[in-house]
This record gives sequence, structure tokens and C-alpha cells, in this order.
Amino acid sequence: MNRQGDRLWRGVGAFLLIAGGLAGTLTDISGPEGAGTLLLLGFPLAILGLVLVVQGKRAPLAIRVECSRHRHLPERLQARRTGRPPRG
Repeated sequence: MNRQGDRLWRGVGAFLLIAGGLAGTLTDISGPEGAGTLLLLGFPLAILGLVLVVQGKRAPLAIRVECSRHRHLPERLQARRTGRPPRG
């Protein structure tokens, strides 16, 4: 992984984390009307931002692998090495 791409993902994560925090703050400032919508949008943004800040470029790559049909490849290779039949 190159550092520039990793910094880009971490920067996007920091932006999302700040945006989610601001949405929570605006929820506190605004009255009870419409406050739930901002909080429901801000909380997932903050969580996604935190994951990107911590993991960097590895988070989108892990999601991409998990969504592909190759997600079972490591356990199948391990099963082949140990001589066990693969599960699934």
C-alpha cells in the first residue's frame, strides 16, 4: 500500500468523523423537531469515519474481498494443506 492512498482514506475518515460529530452537536442545539433524523444520519457517519481513520486503506479492501466470491479462498487453501475436506 502506498502512503498517499492510505492518507487519503484516513483523511476521508477524519472528515466523516467530524461531520458525524457536528450532526450530533446540531441535534443538541436544534429543538426536538427533526433532531432524530440528524442523529440517525450522523452516528453511522461517525462510526464509518472512525473505522477509516483507524484502518486506512485496509477497510475498503476488506469490504471488497468480503463481497467477492473469493472470501473463502484462505480457508480452502488451509484445508487443502492440512488434508481436510473444505467446508461449504
